[in-house]
Amino acid sequence: MKYHYGITIREAREKLNMTQAQLAEMWPQAGGGTGVSVNYVSDVERGKKHITDPQTLRRLCHILQIPLWKVGLSDYDPFNPTTFCETFMYDETLNTAESLIKRTWNLRRIMSLPYVEEAVNDLNRLFDYLQTNTPPPVRLDERFQVLYAQVLRLNAVIDVENQRYQEALNKFRKMNEIAKAIDHPATLAMSYLNIGTELERMGKQEEAIEYLELARDESFRASKHVMVVTNAYLARVYASAGQKVKFKRAIEAALRTAKSIENFSYGDGTDFVFHSLSGVMAEKSYGYLEIGEPEETLAMKEEIKNQIALEANIWLDAWIPLDWARAHLMLGQVDQSVEAGQEFYRKAKLLKSPHAKSRAYRLLNTIEAAGYGNVQSVKDFRQMLDNDEDKSGLKELDAHYST
Repeated sequence: MKYHYGITIREAREKLNMTQAQLAEMWPQAGGGTGVSVNYVSDVERGKKHITDPQTLRRLCHILQIPLWKVGLSDYDPFNPTTFCETFMYDETLNTAESLIKRTWNLRRIMSLPYVEEAVNDLNRLFDYLQTNTPPPVRLDERFQVLYAQVLRLNAVIDVENQRYQEALNKFRKMNEIAKAIDHPATLAMSYLNIGTELERMGKQEEAIEYLELARDESFRASKHVMVVTNAYLARVYASAGQKVKFKRAIEAALRTAKSIENFSYGDGTDFVFHSLSGVMAEKSYGYLEIGEPEETLAMKEEIKNQIALEANIWLDAWIPLDWARAHLMLGQVDQSVEAGQEFYRKAKLLKSPHAKSRAYRLLNTIEAAGYGNVQSVKDFRQMLDNDEDKSGLKELDAHYST
């Protein structure tokens, strides 16, 4: 039997235990109003008469709870673009996308960069498809925009790890534009934070502080998780700018708030914050170096190692020896500095992050510039780095840390 709309209409009517007479009373008319004869309903169900008006068909689908795809229609009605509805499949797609975003952030803690890049590329393909194949009301929906902003954020993180710092900043600015358009406090705070962090990396400290203070202010409209991460990164830029008192105030506020969160759940993905308590501690460790208190950085060593192990955070486990190397250098302990620097470099190679590896060169340059180039351990470190076959494409190989 050749298909016609009446087959689907009859199945749906019978499923609802509705008579033809009952449906006839509710039947929408093309010109407005409701009501047709029982014979007309019967003729449609038998295929003797056909529905030609798509709006009538849409209204029937609503009455009979028929998914629009069963009659060849889309949830999106171009003649009534603001009435988009019946989005179960779309909602499930966004649920899956949100889960993938969260898993990707968690993956970043425990896997090397290529695995994270693969996960981000999967998200890119999904959102490219949704951007192309979903109607404007859906693409402009707040939840879609929040998730898309998070995908931009992940892409920017990949840019940073590959030393594409300007590209990362551009993506964070785009994230900020989205957050402003939908006035989403958490996304807005995180975008300000990320912009400020990149500006600090570029040496634009005053501008960085301005953005991080905006992030902190915006965090009061979001969750405690956002308050912690914004204060932690604000503390970092205060330290870089030599503002010792503000650094200590901000970092203690971050730690105090993190520890006050119920069930010690800071960084569990609330408001897409995947920063960890060890991450807050790492900003404190870094800050002490920037304000000239390397002894305090080394005093934190065991505490922060224990927290990193508790969280199984391999990224921070790789990065934290760099703080110890810098601290030992500031104290004139060259061999200990080189030992920590070599540990950092070996772990950075496992991360497969050009950004991380380049910081080992920056450390070595700083050690040599301090007058220790003829020390045997320093020579060995130089040989280790210069003989690395996988250094092509690394940037900033002549950079130095401030001492």
